[in-house]
Amino acid sequence: MKQSSTNKTYGTAALYCRLSRDDNMDTESNSIQNQKQLLQKVAKEKGYTDTIFFVDDGVTGTTMNRPGFQKMLNAIEAGYISAVLVKDLSRLGRNYIEVGKLTEEFFPMHDVRLIAVSDGVDSDEGDNEFTPFRNIMNEWYAKDISKKRKIVNKLKGNAGIPLSPPPYGYIKNPEDPRFWIIEPEAAAVVKRIYRMALEGHGLNEIAAALQEDGINNPSYYWLSRGTSRSGSKSTLEPTKWGHTTIKKILTLQEYCGDVINFKSYSKSYKIKRRIANPEENRAVFLNVHEPIIDRVTWEKVQALQKGTRRRKPTKSNVPNIFAGRLKCADCGGNLNFHFNQLNPEIKYFSCQSHNSGLRKCTGTHYIRLDFLEQILLSEINRLATFAAEYEDDFLKAIIGLSAKTAESKRQQKKKELAALSARDKELDMLFERLYEDNVSGKIDDARFSKMSKRYEEEQGEIQKKLKLLRQELKKLESRHVDVDDFLQSIRRYRNVTEITPRMVGELIDHIDVYQAEKSEGIHTQRIVIHYNCIGQFAVPSAKNIPETNIVVETRKGVAVSNSPERSA
Repeated sequence: MKQSSTNKTYGTAALYCRLSRDDNMDTESNSIQNQKQLLQKVAKEKGYTDTIFFVDDGVTGTTMNRPGFQKMLNAIEAGYISAVLVKDLSRLGRNYIEVGKLTEEFFPMHDVRLIAVSDGVDSDEGDNEFTPFRNIMNEWYAKDISKKRKIVNKLKGNAGIPLSPPPYGYIKNPEDPRFWIIEPEAAAVVKRIYRMALEGHGLNEIAAALQEDGINNPSYYWLSRGTSRSGSKSTLEPTKWGHTTIKKILTLQEYCGDVINFKSYSKSYKIKRRIANPEENRAVFLNVHEPIIDRVTWEKVQALQKGTRRRKPTKSNVPNIFAGRLKCADCGGNLNFHFNQLNPEIKYFSCQSHNSGLRKCTGTHYIRLDFLEQILLSEINRLATFAAEYEDDFLKAIIGLSAKTAESKRQQKKKELAALSARDKELDMLFERLYEDNVSGKIDDARFSKMSKRYEEEQGEIQKKLKLLRQELKKLESRHVDVDDFLQSIRRYRNVTEITPRMVGELIDHIDVYQAEKSEGIHTQRIVIHYNCIGQFAVPSAKNIPETNIVVETRKGVAVSNSPERSA
């Protein structure tokens, strides 16, 4: 019921309270309970006996899209509210343009009286000339708080203190809330998800298994602990897991014990949407908290996930477990998966650079899937037999190979780093000479501007690459290669009879495929397997572990045999 001009004691007064982190300088006086008591007292003094509270607790004033605030505006538009009381104008918001529209247009248009207690504003007593300035100062305060918070976050983030809340599986350490500790119940679920991924289960399979066992999803897990997290809760059942949740858990490096800060940023304190930060702009700190997943397992899952991107369904409907792992031995490009249009049972790979139409690669590097699987099965069985029967020799060999592989990668990165650093210094010298030539009149200003811009752009790109290379080097130098883990994996696959996604993910880094060569009427194809951790490894021929001669008829009258790697 609207308040009449003749009797000020009638009508409903909206008592609006808001509190957020913006008010952390004055938390006690701005508490919701304090605001309620103050507004109720003032409303009674002003003659309003019919009051209704609208509350936004923990919502910033820089946005006007607040649940309680929007409900109040809807009630005003419906004609139920005759007065709005707030502790001060900053409770309405910290956006001076939007708050100005409210005080200058919206409230007068709906005949609503505005009372801001602490600011001494009462629209029934006439306009207050200082109201617009107060709104500007309220927004400036929000901007200043945002700026200070960014500085604090930058200092904390660069010191290795997590800026984000703990992911599912961790909670804040009660003794030092800045850091995380493992929460056993959720951590067990995370371990199960990684274990199932290694066993070759897809994202939807894992989600269905968790749902079947009645395990609460992360959103409801946090709600049960009294913590609200982002994500839709209204449309999800407590035990319903989505494939996107599983995928996120399988990619979080934090489960290795690391902290990754500055993953995202916002363009303005007024815009709450977060934008993903490029990897080179992130700060990575290794082994900060206790890991849930060991680093070797995490890296295996990442390698396995590379080949599980959603693809357009094919007639064969067979998942391609070798996606991204088959490389052309000549051009280094990936081999793409295909099936024969006339006979979908025939599946094969061929070089994408040759198939692109540009013919960047001279050969197709065609290899049948069944041929590849037979070779891989044979080599894995031979390697497993060697590991079981000659364990000491095997350990000695792979320890040397793993160290050699890691050192080779480090040297390659260092070489790239040195070349880029040299070019960066060269550009500094070129720019200096260019400046001197411009000052002496050897080149005009237009030419100087054009060339200096080109140098600056190149230097900017170099700086990005240098930062990324340094991060990769740091990761390589800290990477732990567990030889015992690789030995345990290869033992598991002795006498295997089929290739599985878990097998490929655990053992194979990539496979080089050569063009088949014809000699004396026989086609022979060479492939080189590069294993995880140890790289290329050939079972010593001196150990007399038998090889399997594999021959596949690729088309009528043409058979291809393999040429395995050998070592003395």
